Amino acid sequence: MVQYMARPLLIASPENATTMVCFQTTTNIMIVDNATWHRRKSTNWHRWQPKYLPPHSPDLNPIERIWLTMKARWFNNDVCRNEQHLIERLDQAILDVINNPKKVQKTARIATLI
Repeated sequence: MVQYMARPLLIASPENATTMVCFQTTTNIMIVDNATWHRRKSTNWHRWQPKYLPPHSPDLNPIERIWLTMKARWFNNDVCRNEQHLIERLDQAILDVINNPKKVQKTARIATLI
């Protein structure tokens, strides 16, 4: 039996959480790089099962390309006047990623050789 679980995706503050992220299974796979905090023994992955990328392989890490395009689009030549402005800009950038899954898939796609 597949268990379904939904949690709010927190954008800036708990009061503004409007997007639900649905998990289809009790165990979910998360692809992570080899950052020290991902390898810590004290990390509680809960229902996530980490799969580690090979060391020194940023080209295989799709989130690196997503961050790169998000920074270029939302933060290039943008000077935040205060912390609130930075949080609002980050909210807009994250919501843009969430609301445009086809664009994100294209950005995160890793070319394969056959």
